[in-house]
Amino acid sequence: MKIPSNYLPVMPYLILNDSKGFLKFAKEVFNAHEQLLVPGENGQIMHGEIKIHDAVIMFAQASEQFPTKSAGMFIYVENVDHVYDTALRHQAISLTIPEEKEYGYTAGFEDIFGNQWWVVQG
Repeated sequence: MKIPSNYLPVMPYLILNDSKGFLKFAKEVFNAHEQLLVPGENGQIMHGEIKIHDAVIMFAQASEQFPTKSAGMFIYVENVDHVYDTALRHQAISLTIPEEKEYGYTAGFEDIFGNQWWVVQG
């Protein structure tokens, strides 16, 4: 099996109502970097790929053929408080406030696209 060097064996693929808005959210909250953007209709993104550290998240604009599909993601971050606060400033809803758990300092929030993010300080 040959996996291209810019991909991982498993990657989430989100189908979103606002692909362009999701890209902005990911950049501002997680400091995500664009890997690939294929433009679609109405200024949205037909296929997008972002990187958060080494992780790749693929996403696309929802359509009649491909309806919205959100996901829950567990992600290690350098500063839970900063990521959590930034997400809430970008209209995310708190699921759990930042707190120490047996597996680390963690918090949870849901973005306006329906994705749940479980962030843990690494």
